[in-house]
Amino acid sequence: MFKFLILVALVPAVMLQNADNINYDDWDVIPFRPCAGARPPPASLRIENCPQMPCQLRRGTSAMMVMDYTSLTDATELRPIVTATALGITAPYELPANVAAACNWLVGARCPTSTGEDLTWHMTMPITPIYPLVSVTIEIDLQDQSGQTQGCFVIDARVVA
Repeated sequence: MFKFLILVALVPAVMLQNADNINYDDWDVIPFRPCAGARPPPASLRIENCPQMPCQLRRGTSAMMVMDYTSLTDATELRPIVTATALGITAPYELPANVAAACNWLVGARCPTSTGEDLTWHMTMPITPIYPLVSVTIEIDLQDQSGQTQGCFVIDARVVA
């Protein structure tokens, strides 16, 4: 019963959290690498507690980042496609459904977005306690409903205890 009450208390708090109440002004703008192919890079990238690459991603926490970009299409849906490469193995990184619905994480805007609109997108990426302590390359490709890239970047990180 007690667990149920805790859950009932936490659900509204989680549901009320959105990108509009995240303060990222003091996060450093960091350099990133462009993705392969003709996928456009974002205008800028900020990652909390990461002044330079490789970013230190602490197990059991979440990495938070914001990406500024200009919409290349009229987008009714946005979803991040994340891949991680560690120890020579590249694999998709599945995000929780609420994070994968990127329209919910635009700062000061919502979908649909218009071509040419300057936007800021916030993403929280869980770093679970079971991740090994390794260096990892992460590619994040924000795509619209047609699979058109809106912004794509690559960062280097290290999972730490």
